[in-house]
Amino acid sequence: MPAESSDKSKALFAPPSAVSICYPVNMPDAARTSEDLVSIARSLELSADQVILPQDLDSQSRTSFQEDIAGTDLLICVGGDGTVLKVSQLALESNIPILGIRLGRLGFLTDVIEQEIRNAIIEVVEGNSSLFERALISATLSDQSETQYALNDVVLGRDSIGGTISILAEINDTLIAEYRADGVIVATATGSTGYSLSAGGPILNPFERSMLVTPVAPHLTGSNSIVLSDHDSVVLTVARGMDSGALVSFDGMFQTHLPNNSSVTVQISEKTVEFVVPESSPDFYSKVAERLGWLRPDYMRHEQNQDKLK
Repeated sequence: MPAESSDKSKALFAPPSAVSICYPVNMPDAARTSEDLVSIARSLELSADQVILPQDLDSQSRTSFQEDIAGTDLLICVGGDGTVLKVSQLALESNIPILGIRLGRLGFLTDVIEQEIRNAIIEVVEGNSSLFERALISATLSDQSETQYALNDVVLGRDSIGGTISILAEINDTLIAEYRADGVIVATATGSTGYSLSAGGPILNPFERSMLVTPVAPHLTGSNSIVLSDHDSVVLTVARGMDSGALVSFDGMFQTHLPNNSSVTVQISEKTVEFVVPESSPDFYSKVAERLGWLRPDYMRHEQNQDKLK
């Protein structure tokens, strides 16, 4: 079964000759798995190196990471979705595809589990894998000129516990809501299975170029999410924050303060992140059904029943 349905964002991934295996320093299991991956990759005649992810996402860390991965064809991320999000930030300008290895907990950005590592790497080396593009969103603050990017979401929310804040939401210069809430999430299709989902948002196919606007714990205001096209632009303004204003977060990786009456403008970026998916990986909807527990534990597919009757 193909890894994902046919899509304009899909292409065949050419076998790599060099891989960088990235893992967080605070995960001992990830370090051990990374060492195993190096051995597997080298046994398949690949050049392979380990890269420990920095704690921070400052310019020095980004530059150092770019130097560490120079010359590689594939970034193998060992850990969880947070590891993939950090690598997508650090490697933003490199355009090197990512393959995620999931250790333990539920994840949607990591297609390969620990028991499948060797077979997955063999598939990639033999050319039996596909390349998929996922859209990024860009965000610009009204009081800053620098553009930030996010693979999952941009969140504008209160900066302390207790009380709500008031956020004005405009779409294409049209005011559509004043949310009195803990915050508002603007998510990509990839981010629809993250924070937005926990706030009641819908699930989108991650290879769409759509955005979601989802309020977090709204008080006496609408709680519906809005699905937007890749041509739309969202402006969130802190109409009434805490005394110090509000916080805006990018992929949960870093955040900055936003004063009252300031805004953040979010839209789909031309930049993308490429993901490598081995041929044997289940499609997105199978992963959603399994990882969110939508099927009964005793459920068995029709074809499995037929095999059992033979």
